[in-house]
Amino acid sequence: MKKPLFTLSAISVAALVWSFGAAHSAGDSKAEITALEHKLIAATTTDEAMAFQDAKEIVLYDYIAPLQYVGAKAVRADLDNFFNNAKNAKGEFVALNVVSDGKLGVARSLQHFTWTDKDGKPGEGTFRVTDCWHKVNGQWKLFHTHVSFPIDPATSKAEMNLKE
Repeated sequence: MKKPLFTLSAISVAALVWSFGAAHSAGDSKAEITALEHKLIAATTTDEAMAFQDAKEIVLYDYIAPLQYVGAKAVRADLDNFFNNAKNAKGEFVALNVVSDGKLGVARSLQHFTWTDKDGKPGEGTFRVTDCWHKVNGQWKLFHTHVSFPIDPATSKAEMNLKE
C-alpha cells in the first residue's frame, strides 16, 4: 500500500512542478514579447524594425496595397516606404495585450502614431496591429503582422483616429 501511495505522491509533485515551470515560462515569454513590442514601436529605421522579423517566414498584411507582403525583401520595401515618407515618427500604445504559451505568442494592440510627411505636413493615426511571434534559435521573431484601420461603410474611408 505504501509503494502505490508513494508513487502517486511523486507523480503529483512532478505534475505540480511541471505546471509551475510551464506557467513560469509562459509568463516570462509574455514579458519578453511585451518588451519586444515596445522596442518595435520605438524603431526609427527599417533596419531596426527588420531586426524583429523572421526573414524566412515573415508575412505582413499592411493597410496599403498590395494584399500582402511575403518575405523579408517585400516587408523591407514596405518599411522603407514608411520610413522614407514619415519623418520623426513616434508611436505609443493605446492598448497592448500579449498572450503566449512559451512557444508562440500573439500581441494585439492599438497604436497611435504621429509623424511629419516628406512635405513637412504633420500626420497622425491610430492603427490596429496584431503581431504573431515564434521562437527561432531561442529568440522571439515576428512571422506575421496585420495592420488595419476601421472603415466607415458610408464613405468607404478609413477612420484613422477613432478613440475607444
